[in-house]
Amino acid sequence: MKNRWLLNLALLLVIGLLATLAILKPGTKTEEGTPLTALAADGIQRIRLLRPKQPEIVIEKSGDTWRLKAPRAARANDFRVNELLRLAGQRVKTRFPALPAELDQFGLTTPFATVFLNDIEIRLGATHPLKNEIYVQTGDTVALVSASLQRTASASVEEWLSPSLLEDKAKIVSLRFPDFTLKQNELGGWVRTPELKELSSDRTTRFVDEWRYARALSVTPAAGPGGQKHMTVTIQEGEKQRAIDFAVIARRPELILRRLDEGLDYRFPAELGPRLLELRPDETEKPTAPANAASGK
Repeated sequence: MKNRWLLNLALLLVIGLLATLAILKPGTKTEEGTPLTALAADGIQRIRLLRPKQPEIVIEKSGDTWRLKAPRAARANDFRVNELLRLAGQRVKTRFPALPAELDQFGLTTPFATVFLNDIEIRLGATHPLKNEIYVQTGDTVALVSASLQRTASASVEEWLSPSLLEDKAKIVSLRFPDFTLKQNELGGWVRTPELKELSSDRTTRFVDEWRYARALSVTPAAGPGGQKHMTVTIQEGEKQRAIDFAVIARRPELILRRLDEGLDYRFPAELGPRLLELRPDETEKPTAPANAASGK
């Protein structure tokens, strides 16, 4: 009788544990709060960012890419854009009515920035005194969202420029430099002219990838003398090819490449220069001289 009672107790404990696990669902996270707006990120086509005494920033979606329209035309920094897109669906725990008499204490009478996602206006105000959150106003409601948004909304115009030297997903078909040309053949291999017999296909592929994935430390509008073409990168876009010309403005103390069609200077560490501008065999690929030749015998 005692054993049967203990068995029944054990079964009840197991059932209780299973029920608790089903309710809590370990390994999954429940999202708290409700989205700041009803907008879906993939439904946003236009972003405007207004800041006092700063030029208005306008970004529009073209196909799968985002481009700056103002204060200048250029490719947009996807990281910055995505930060603002996430604002639309950010989960909000605290909301209350936007009473005109109280807006000033939340920094919303004269917000430090105003974001328009499509036609939805979001005003960004002061930081909460105790939380790492800021007050935002949408329509007749005030809410609290992560203060990390301040950094993105305060970014300079230059920080909204894409740091990628080439368009995302660009397919390079040729690179022309003053002393050599690299072109992809019908089989997808790379051919250097003039040929270097010691040059391996792996080394060549790495060189092309350096260009494909090059991301600058900073991007600024072209300034000062320079701009004579030094190299041309041809990319495939659908059924068409497009040639992009670059100039080397400086190699030290930093490498500066000017993209002539954009009028922008891309700044890299100086040590990246040989990796983007020189295509030679690796030291391990170079043939070594026989021992007797080295000794002069």
